[in-house]
Amino acid sequence: MRKTVVAASIFGALTAAAPTFADSGAYLGARIGGSQLSDACNVSGAPCTDSAFGAGLFGGYDWNEYFALELTYEWLGSYETSFVDGTNSRVQDGNMSAVTLAPKLSYPFNDEWAVFGKIGGAYAMYKDVKEAALMGGVGIEYDFATAWSGRLEYQRINDFKDSWFETDVDTIWLGVSYSFGKAAAAAAAAAAVTQAPVEEQPPVVEAVVMTKTFEQVQGQETFALNSTKLEESKKSDFDPVIALLNEHPESTVTIVGYTDSSGPEELNQRISEERAESIASYLESQGIDRSRMSVSGMGEANPIADNSTKEGRAQNRRVEITVPEFEYTVEEMVEKTQ
Repeated sequence: MRKTVVAASIFGALTAAAPTFADSGAYLGARIGGSQLSDACNVSGAPCTDSAFGAGLFGGYDWNEYFALELTYEWLGSYETSFVDGTNSRVQDGNMSAVTLAPKLSYPFNDEWAVFGKIGGAYAMYKDVKEAALMGGVGIEYDFATAWSGRLEYQRINDFKDSWFETDVDTIWLGVSYSFGKAAAAAAAAAAVTQAPVEEQPPVVEAVVMTKTFEQVQGQETFALNSTKLEESKKSDFDPVIALLNEHPESTVTIVGYTDSSGPEELNQRISEERAESIASYLESQGIDRSRMSVSGMGEANPIADNSTKEGRAQNRRVEITVPEFEYTVEEMVEKTQ
């Protein structure tokens, strides 16, 4: 009965997962490791190998950052084992493998690191022994690039047995995985900030009334780590708005800071105000009069992305710099309208 339930679950997962690997929650990975069998050498003097190198593939679907369903195929190595069956001795030499299916429960304790646990079913195979068993595991995962993660995991296939064969399989895995959803989110974010080119008209000398405006968004990388102080290397990002304000003394600038929804609301409000104030102070140091500035912090209000994801939180930690539209008169080369 146990074998039937596990096999049906694996088949159902394969069928359901096939169309989702192009969707936002799908991921694929590979891993290597070492396995150890327990109580697998029971005949005195018989050759025995109860530890081996292994490798495997895994795939799954993340519904959110806390819950996923994961399917694995594992080659657990080649073993020589010996067991006592009544008055007979049984010695077996062969490859061991398994297919597992389990929910993966994760707890992220920052934007890069998470711990996780799994408990589910395994269908294990060792030469002519093929049985269902329980499987569990715990591990730690690190997002080292936009769509790539590494993980270290301990796994046990518990009570893999038949009439004469009985062992537990303990494995330490080191793996890497690729998330299709994180890659798609990064590509969408890059596309969103692409600015359309400004079309230039053939020139004719004429006095015209012009209007200008300016918008700029600075992310969390503008500031030192865990600080509201500007990074020296990022100060050059403000050269365009400083040049505009110096060229047009009639213009004004609005500076508004925002945070994500992590942490206490009062702390987020203070951080948003202090980061906006840091930018205002730098503009003032570059000759922009304080009376031309409107400076405020909005805390976690007005999010532009989903705060339940790492990428969304990163987009929400920002300072928006806006020069409201203003008019000025110049003589320049413009194209006349027919």
